[in-house]
Amino acid sequence: MSTRVITRFSQHPVMDKNGFKQVKEAGKWCRERAALATWEQRVLPDVVLVGVQRSGTTALFEALYRLPVVERPRRGKGSHYFSYNYHLGWEWFQSQFPTRRWADRVEAKHGQPIFCFDACPYYLFHPFAIERMAQALPDVKVMVMLRDPVRRAESHFHHSVSHGHEELSFDEALAKETERLQGEDERMQSDWSYWSHSHEHHSYISKGMYAEQLERLFRHYPRDQVLVLPSEAFYANSNEVLGTVTQWLDLPPVTLASDDDRNGNRYKKMNQAMRDRLIEIYREPNERLFELLGERYDWLGATVADTSIGTAG
Repeated sequence: MSTRVITRFSQHPVMDKNGFKQVKEAGKWCRERAALATWEQRVLPDVVLVGVQRSGTTALFEALYRLPVVERPRRGKGSHYFSYNYHLGWEWFQSQFPTRRWADRVEAKHGQPIFCFDACPYYLFHPFAIERMAQALPDVKVMVMLRDPVRRAESHFHHSVSHGHEELSFDEALAKETERLQGEDERMQSDWSYWSHSHEHHSYISKGMYAEQLERLFRHYPRDQVLVLPSEAFYANSNEVLGTVTQWLDLPPVTLASDDDRNGNRYKKMNQAMRDRLIEIYREPNERLFELLGERYDWLGATVADTSIGTAG
């Protein structure tokens, strides 16, 4: 180990910790440095799941990750590089994935190339993530899961409450959403290291405006490179949807296990007045989405029920 590395490690905040925590943090620091030192020797993701939050992405991700040829980023479900880790640089991003040597070992063992999966459901809503991703990974496959925006907003709110991100009532939070998000896009554009708490956690209505988000996605990726799935179909028949996904990705079949994390919450349902209000808010945006995709989903406020699944376009 070089003198410079030893000096940097001795000055790291981990040295202020004691006992097991120091050992754990020191190990993590050493792994990070080793990964960064070998970033050029590492593979890149084959598919990125870009959205949407609170739509079943965690369960889908965990099912695919059980396949022995599927690898995820070192940090877990997703790198979040193109959103709030963009300032860390390309070397950091590529360091999140396996080395080519490891990829060769996996292929030799299983007779199939390694498949790297990055799941960052905030990307679709983030104002710059898709453009950044398209510039860096123009050939990557892109997956999207869409949930009825009324139910997604309700789930998002309760998730924020349970994780300490929200102190207002649902009515109050919706009333303050525009104010909370005001100017956040500009702040993120001017400072790549800026993470907007409200943009990610308080965007209950805005995240359900899917048509404009998918229009942006299709400006950067051809439709045959994008798979759009309705969450309701996944909830109703998970294994059928997983079959669609694995076939599209050219992966072996996999089924949902009982312990796959649904990342769900139990909560008191919204009152009918609030539900009716959200149905009306989303009625026209949903129509735009259905026209864009050429299919309809069985959502609140939709006039025709159709839960078919497939690629956009």
